[in-house]
Amino acid sequence: MNVKISRLQEGVYLASCKTDKFKSAVMTVSFAVPLDSDTASGYSLLTNLMSLSTGKYPTMQSFSIIKDELYALGLDAYVQRRGELLLVRLEINSIADSYAFDGEKVLYRATELLGDAIFNPHLENGIFPENKVEYEKICLIEEIESLVENKHSYAMLRARQIMCPNEPFSVDAAGEIDKVQALDGEKLMPFYRNIIENAPVFITYAGEADFEYVEECVKAHLPFKKRDSYLPDSVIHTPKNEITRVCEQMEMEQSILVLGFTTEMANTPQKRAILTVFDEIFGGSPASLLFMNVREKEGLCYYCSSYPAGRKNILFVSSGIEHGVEDKAIESIYRQVDTMKSGDFTEEDIKNAKNSIVRSLLSAENNLNSISGYLLGQILNNDSVTIEESINLVNEVTKDEIVAFAQTVTPELVYILGGAE
Repeated sequence: MNVKISRLQEGVYLASCKTDKFKSAVMTVSFAVPLDSDTASGYSLLTNLMSLSTGKYPTMQSFSIIKDELYALGLDAYVQRRGELLLVRLEINSIADSYAFDGEKVLYRATELLGDAIFNPHLENGIFPENKVEYEKICLIEEIESLVENKHSYAMLRARQIMCPNEPFSVDAAGEIDKVQALDGEKLMPFYRNIIENAPVFITYAGEADFEYVEECVKAHLPFKKRDSYLPDSVIHTPKNEITRVCEQMEMEQSILVLGFTTEMANTPQKRAILTVFDEIFGGSPASLLFMNVREKEGLCYYCSSYPAGRKNILFVSSGIEHGVEDKAIESIYRQVDTMKSGDFTEEDIKNAKNSIVRSLLSAENNLNSISGYLLGQILNNDSVTIEESINLVNEVTKDEIVAFAQTVTPELVYILGGAE
């Protein structure tokens, strides 16, 4: 993968990947702010508004027309959590220049439209129009309410909130209904000014364009001024040395069991490689201990998977189970943890896990969004590890290192949603 990472200004970074595999290209702009319950709702609503129109194209009709002129350009905005960071993201998906008619520079014009959405949003009397704000508030509130319909996501959110009640990790990136309701066009302006003037900026590009052309487009239409490049470290969760058990009732056909564990913080490329191999063997694949034993052999669940929390020393195990088998499933999951701690897995298991991870890393080069996510991780982690280097780190992981990491896995939470009283 041909990647170049550069600092355009203090606090403004560009990661670009040149590839000829695709007929389209993706550029993203991510503003990094601390994940905070007092501000998440404002940033979430802000992204909805910034993707609807610009000062130059203030109506949905005019905005749609210009996007159609640019070969059905896609422009989206959304918030995304990364550990205890909230990313305010805008993204364009455009046709590659070589597929445009008459040598048209689509990327240049697409970046111009992206810059217009960022630096010249549609305002009335210096604030976001109230009619648009009120409409998007309704949409965002419906989105937040719909989280409960996705039982797995809701259970994971509740597990974070219960296990880490006073940590940014427990905050829902979409926001909270009461805080959304309190917002208006004027109250959104400080959120907007903060990302434009203060928040560190991470720009990624994946497509056929040369690095020099990408920088030309960015410097012409995304003229961010220098700002503080500091990103707060994730709060290291302090183990409580006891297990909290919480059961919440909800009418549903099956229960959802979420177990929370503390782990060693995987804060270096080497430690992330160890965690990745550990997770693949433990619960991250259809060949894992959780899947093969808890689901297949013992028949205690419909699914059972592990989810390490990126940039955080926490790991969750989520499982869909029948009512009444909660304790059996918990005991079985704990047995798989003990298996990892005792090293009761083979070199063949390690080899298969590594091969699976390597295939996944290599397949990232076949999807523009995967490349974009990889580039963002590169500049956020500030370690510039290439895919090839990541593969080498994975292949160098030893059984002793996996077992040593497993020793740090400590149970702390049992959360059951929808179970019998």
